[in-house]
Amino acid sequence: MVNIHWLSTALLTFQHAMKSMNYRKKNTLTMLLVLAFGFYLVFLFQGIKRQMIESIDRYSLESDLIISKETPAMPLVLFSLFHVGSPPPQMRLSLLNKLISHPEIEYAIPYAYGETHRGITVIGISAEGIARLTGHSANPAKHPQRKQQRPISPETLPPATHPMVAYIGINIANTLGYQINDQITIADGSEPGPEQEYNELFTIAGVLPRQNTHQDDSIYIPIEGLITARKSYAKGNTPSWSSPDDISFIDIKLQDRMALLALERSLTQSASEQGLAITAALPARELELLYSYLNRAAVSLIFISFVTLGLCLLTLFYALTRNLQERRQEIQLYQTLGMNQTCISVMALLEPLLIISGALVLGFIASEMLSAHTADFFLITWLMN
Repeated sequence: MVNIHWLSTALLTFQHAMKSMNYRKKNTLTMLLVLAFGFYLVFLFQGIKRQMIESIDRYSLESDLIISKETPAMPLVLFSLFHVGSPPPQMRLSLLNKLISHPEIEYAIPYAYGETHRGITVIGISAEGIARLTGHSANPAKHPQRKQQRPISPETLPPATHPMVAYIGINIANTLGYQINDQITIADGSEPGPEQEYNELFTIAGVLPRQNTHQDDSIYIPIEGLITARKSYAKGNTPSWSSPDDISFIDIKLQDRMALLALERSLTQSASEQGLAITAALPARELELLYSYLNRAAVSLIFISFVTLGLCLLTLFYALTRNLQERRQEIQLYQTLGMNQTCISVMALLEPLLIISGALVLGFIASEMLSAHTADFFLITWLMN
């Protein structure tokens, strides 16, 4: 049987606590915001650390080996996976055909940079790369944020072997209003003039699913079509590239990762024998090193956030202690009206609990709303540059 007297006493105590806090709105709101900020920092940096681990694990599994012209391994991995920094020096794809035909290689996707469309990065990749990009849309149930994307419809596409097609990121489609079967041009260079535009037109064959990466803001075209457009342009112009089949790097996936170190040495040695100076970077190894640096920074920030939270709690304690000293007359009035010492103590304890609970909820909501954007800034813009 419910104790009606106890329930009414608890409700009355809660009402008095709320009224007492309402009398000191400014102090209560200040303490709430200060404490919420402390909780926000704790949740935020914990979330950033979790997202860093997930991102690095995901990217380290996507690529086994990245080959480019001789360049430092870490900048190569950062650019190829995150688009941080500048593309590596260009090299001729035809010179690497023998290297990437190794029996241990499952697929090798070349990436060619150097063209743009209205300032948007245009990337030339192989048919295997196109298939992997468009294949991510096969199961949209795992990505509910893709409901607004335009589907890649086989009925409206040019023939699968057609090289003059383009696949655009979802942000480009939404911003510029491009649709399937629209035609676009590309130009040589990052800030080209009208005279640097290629003559060939590329037909939009699909809008790529949202990935929340640089893919959403890029245009992908088959490398065969890019080479065709480059050859035509080179007949009467001076291009920025030295050969139409120039690429920046090759993304390699192995059939068995156990052969990774052996293949790295084999490819480097084979390239040296052909007079080629290449870098064969292992993303897993470079990202592990990167994670150690990021983890130290994240742990330091989490420690700072806990110190801030401790100071906020200390401020709350002193503020409440001061309030109790100022509320002696209020407490005496409650005693005169018959409120026992237990109810008064509970009411005094209830006020900080309500403030802490409210601050906890506000801090958690704020961190959840901002953690994704802040994590991108923390991971890419600040630490990686």
